[in-house]
Amino acid sequence: MQGYELVKAIEQERSSHGDRIFIKWWRNEEDFIDFDLVTRFLDNLNYSSQISGFELIDQDEMWKTVERRSNGKAKKVERDGEFKVFWTPPKNSETEITCTECPYTPETLLRILDAETNDNYVD
Repeated sequence: MQGYELVKAIEQERSSHGDRIFIKWWRNEEDFIDFDLVTRFLDNLNYSSQISGFELIDQDEMWKTVERRSNGKAKKVERDGEFKVFWTPPKNSETEITCTECPYTPETLLRILDAETNDNYVD
């Protein structure tokens, strides 16, 4: 799947599942899986790229992925009516996150997953 066909399929699924703000996608080689925000993925899409498949997921599903990959190092806690993520980066990890108590946002979840997998998520 590529180009217009891919965009059309993503937009069709988004229209019926507005809460699914993340995209989980893989190439034809199925050598890795990548995650991104749907909007950012579409903004940066190279229309000639071949993508084998994708799945749109919501923030709860993304949290489950982060929690599983962090082997319990990431904890979601409610404080003062807001959720926070407590997380300690892996040693020798290059991450933009400098907090150990981070806001529970889509961007935080992606950064933690990237740090935990060294930007190379393999399922």
